[in-house]
Amino acid sequence: MVTCRFVFIFLPFFFFVFSAVSQLPDQNVEKKTVRILSRTLIGDDGRVYACSDNDFFSFESNGSIAWSVHMNFKCNTDLSPVYSGLNQMLVLAENRILRVDFPRNGTKSEPELFFDPGEPILGFAVSISSSSVYITVKNHGLYAYNMLRQQLWIAEPKTERFGYRLGCRKDYDNCTFDSPPVIDSCEGSIYISNNEGELYSLSLRGTYYQWIQDFSLVDRFFTVTPGNNGLVYVVFPRKSLVYALDSFSGDILWQKTVGPLAETSGSDPVIDSNSWVSIGSLDGTLYSFSRIGELYKIPKNTLTDSMIQIEPVLDCSGYAVYVSQTKLQGKIDRVVNEDYTYVSAKKPETAVFSLVVPETRSIHWSQSYSDQIEGLSLDEDLQHFVLDERIVLAFVAASNSGNPFRCRSKHEKLTSSCSFAEPEHLDIYIGNERAIIWFILLEFVIMIIFAALVSFCFIFWKKKKLQGRPFSAFLDKRRLLHRKRREIDRTIRKLQNESTADEFTVDQIGELVQERENVKRKLSSTYSLGRDIEASKSKSKDYVLPLYGGGSRSFSFRNRENESITIFQTRHDVSSSEESHRDQQYSDDDAADDEHDEDNLDRKQKGKLFAHSEGSSNDGDDDESCGIASGRKRNIYLKKRSLSLTT
Repeated sequence: MVTCRFVFIFLPFFFFVFSAVSQLPDQNVEKKTVRILSRTLIGDDGRVYACSDNDFFSFESNGSIAWSVHMNFKCNTDLSPVYSGLNQMLVLAENRILRVDFPRNGTKSEPELFFDPGEPILGFAVSISSSSVYITVKNHGLYAYNMLRQQLWIAEPKTERFGYRLGCRKDYDNCTFDSPPVIDSCEGSIYISNNEGELYSLSLRGTYYQWIQDFSLVDRFFTVTPGNNGLVYVVFPRKSLVYALDSFSGDILWQKTVGPLAETSGSDPVIDSNSWVSIGSLDGTLYSFSRIGELYKIPKNTLTDSMIQIEPVLDCSGYAVYVSQTKLQGKIDRVVNEDYTYVSAKKPETAVFSLVVPETRSIHWSQSYSDQIEGLSLDEDLQHFVLDERIVLAFVAASNSGNPFRCRSKHEKLTSSCSFAEPEHLDIYIGNERAIIWFILLEFVIMIIFAALVSFCFIFWKKKKLQGRPFSAFLDKRRLLHRKRREIDRTIRKLQNESTADEFTVDQIGELVQERENVKRKLSSTYSLGRDIEASKSKSKDYVLPLYGGGSRSFSFRNRENESITIFQTRHDVSSSEESHRDQQYSDDDAADDEHDEDNLDRKQKGKLFAHSEGSSNDGDDDESCGIASGRKRNIYLKKRSLSLTT
């Protein structure tokens, strides 16, 4: 159970209102004015930018003023300047946004008015990649402008899509945006919250709501920090909770509890280049979380009389952070009813500035300072300003005090800013990955089988025997042909097993072989389960049996070098009653085809091929009567030999 904590701090503004003021002559003390600087911005050039009253300042890292510009409006000290690219800064002054140009060749230009809504501005952000400025106007919405001051679009917290309301579910009429926009440059998103505790994710390109997360059950007051690593961090100062959300879907990935946090300021975390998020606590501990939620406490043993009340500052290398830890006199921590934490102190004694690497939990540099400014080696130009911990820490970070790491260039910052942007948990399937792979392979096999079946059906239904005829007749005819082939095979085996081998038996076997070949041809072509085979291809097969010329003679052509041409007289009175009886089993749908096949079969069966091997071509010059006088026995022998070669 998460306990609710309320933090109450009673501290002076801070102790760096220099002793230099007290060292001035008495007559000049009354004339000396001390100005308050706004929140600072450390630029890529190592300078510190801030504004005070009606002036905008650019400081060197040692505190000396590089240049300043006077403005016609008093700046807002609660917000830091924002770099807009092309050597320009945007500053919020009296609910107006001013654009300040950097001096060129020593020439300063007057700040120009960029945006004046006439209503209070809660905050703004700049996207350099899209050259756009996003501004939250109180009770109005989120405005998007380009750098030419042209309005792009306006987004409101309440919208409807397909008849359903998105956002502002509890108080639809009085719901408004109440936080500055925060830009996630890696995801191209804008994060903003409303007064009901709902967090919105919008696209930079338009008013497209990517997701809305309701945190009203946790707390309505929270801060948002993009991780630029696929995560967005939400901090609840009153609850001392840190949530990590998926920047793509808005789902909560993990949540952690930290020490008590300052409610008004100092609860914003900082993210380094190793994707470690660090946040300071009022218990004096720096809490650092890895991208997966691993927690480090720096230092491990913290003194009870110290606290961290401002956010850490990232150094120029991107791998370490500067932390300001204040030691207090009379610090009291007290828990009230297990729901609130009460923190109070009399006054600060010293400030300890440290350079910490969160990934290794190492402290590379640490220095203590009392209420004397001389130990910081800052320029005397800062005498005119009140220096609190936040201002001093910014100059310490800008000057790279005790920093052993090399500063990154602009190119290195761009290349490393989104190096951890792809979330590790974006797998669509959660479970057994091996089973998922097998399932995908099974689907692939099923698709291949289905494609083969479709191709087979497309080819099969184009057969001529199926055009205008029932499919059952085709199957009946196919079964009859298979049955006929089996009967022919049994008859041939029966005749071959008989001991007597007369001429009639040999002629009968030859007829059956021809009939079997005819049945096989039909089964492999017109009545097959594949495509029809052209007749020319089926006739191109080399037959061992003779070719019949239509007369009373059959001819067999062989190798002319080794064999001669043999002519045999054949009988014309071969009975076909048995074959006609078998052919009656054919269905009526193929009667014409069967008659054509039977006519060809009768003509072919009347000629017989007898392989007649003779030693040389001279044997053909013998008298023709010698071949006839060889008698019936020789013919029977040659027929047997031809039959054996055929089978």
